Amino acid sequence: MKFSKLTTKLGDLLSADRRRQRDKIDKLKDLLRQMKKQQSTIEAALKVESDQTARAGLELKLQILIEQRRKGIQLRRELNAKAY
Repeated sequence: MKFSKLTTKLGDLLSADRRRQRDKIDKLKDLLRQMKKQQSTIEAALKVESDQTARAGLELKLQILIEQRRKGIQLRRELNAKAY
């Protein structure tokens, strides 16, 4: 194991707050991956959709998802900066 990974593990063992924050970062990372997959699925459905009302609904979902992902990415960056 590299030294930086060992220090991270040691810090997690010694500090409960740091461990909770690391868990939160990991969960957020997984959630952002799921959101990215969902975004690509909606974009693919949007390309083949011809009905205007369904298309408008998909575009709205896509806009909401993009904004949520942007906020999640920003939060993850802030948490990563505080974690070390």
